[in-house]
Amino acid sequence: MKKWIGAAAIVIILLLIADRFIFNENNKEMKPIEKYEKLENASELPMGLNEGKRAPDFVLVDLNGKTVKLSDYIGKPVLLNFWATWCPPCKDEMPHMEKLYKKYKKDGFEILAVNVTTSEKDPKHVGQFVDEYKLTFPIPLDEKGAVFHDYAIIGYPTSFFIDSDGVIRRKVMGPVKEDELEKEILKLL
Repeated sequence: MKKWIGAAAIVIILLLIADRFIFNENNKEMKPIEKYEKLENASELPMGLNEGKRAPDFVLVDLNGKTVKLSDYIGKPVLLNFWATWCPPCKDEMPHMEKLYKKYKKDGFEILAVNVTTSEKDPKHVGQFVDEYKLTFPIPLDEKGAVFHDYAIIGYPTSFFIDSDGVIRRKVMGPVKEDELEKEILKLL
């Protein structure tokens, strides 16, 4: 059993390393991705949850009663984040997200932090959390867990970095450090 766990850990590490690089056919070398290239005919790509697919659309209502529709954000890069108030890594990640939202909002960057309200003990905790962390980006509420289900979320936090064409460029399960968040945002801008 320990051998399988060790082998699985090695595979995960290799996948994480490979995920940070793109293979360059001309030079036969690995190089870091500096910026995502603009895709032609992105609107014709199939929808899906994998990188390179168009993000599935959804409609939710945010804490202020405003309708939030993902497709309304076409033309802007978006960090789509799924979280819960009781999640320690979410608590760690939120201040970084707020800082970077304020820094890059003028460049068109948006954050949609979808609270999976079905996982909350009390929905009132969401507003208290937002006030405590002084969050200014939209907080759509997934009160029925439908978007959580549609995006096949298996843990919190989970983040999708979506380009201005609505294409998923990166999916990260688990917390993202501030410097990594910023690198991904800059690739989208």
